[in-house]
Amino acid sequence: MSRRARCSSSRGLLLVEAVLSAVVIAVGLVFISQGLSSQLKALRTMEEYDTLLALARRKWLELEAERLSHLPVAQEARAGSFDAQGTGGFDTGYRWTIAAIRRPQLGMSSGGSPLFSEVTLTIRRAVTPNAGAAAGNERRSAAVILAAIWPSEWVPEEWLN
Repeated sequence: MSRRARCSSSRGLLLVEAVLSAVVIAVGLVFISQGLSSQLKALRTMEEYDTLLALARRKWLELEAERLSHLPVAQEARAGSFDAQGTGGFDTGYRWTIAAIRRPQLGMSSGGSPLFSEVTLTIRRAVTPNAGAAAGNERRSAAVILAAIWPSEWVPEEWLN
């Protein structure tokens, strides 16, 4: 003697409500986890740019201090990497490049040479392979670029493009 199910049965209605509740909760959790994931990625990106900016400022101050001290500089390099000693290793894997362009429109000396040059310092993380490296894909690295106008006598010939 089994009972026949009716359309207005409270047991069937409770089952449908439970299934719908589970689906709504599952969908909500998926969206929440995606939101947290994107926020963590944004936080990592901000930390990366903060590190890049700190390294760029440090290198820029180092270059300007060398020029202002009027001491002869042994050798000018156009590119290099940061030394991790003294910084706890937070700056390993970062490279810098420097380039300069003479700007004659800013003034010329009596001898006909430009008085000023635009100096550009670029700091970037060395490119690292990701999971898709087997296919030749590499993660694109972030970069910070600082530029300033310096007197031309501060700019060595090695930096000129």
